[in-house]
Amino acid sequence: MGFTTIALALILLAAVITDIWLAHRKLFALADSAALAAAESFDPAAGEAPGIVLTDEGVTAAARAYIEAVEGSSRLRPIRVTGASPDGLSAEVTLTADYSPALLSPFAESVTTLEASALVRGALRL
Repeated sequence: MGFTTIALALILLAAVITDIWLAHRKLFALADSAALAAAESFDPAAGEAPGIVLTDEGVTAAARAYIEAVEGSSRLRPIRVTGASPDGLSAEVTLTADYSPALLSPFAESVTTLEASALVRGALRL
């Protein structure tokens, strides 16, 4: 009976860890897609040569609009969006969400905060 209890506890722990890992991967995929959408929302650069300019406000607005347009997991709520453009050519998006694991377990908290970041470089090709 002791071995059965230990085996069930290990199975439950593995299921909780897998559930949280998969939720984090989903949040990372959303961050990656939001950064790509934000990198495509550039303003044209002033000057003779064609170029792009990304701003912190533009990156945040585009990433937030993307996140609102797609359906995320109901257990990843609320998704908080932070966007920045460190060099005017890249879009960096950070998503933070509270996650409730599918299984209630003594091995995990009832709500876990997950964070995922993605950096995409915008480019204009001729």
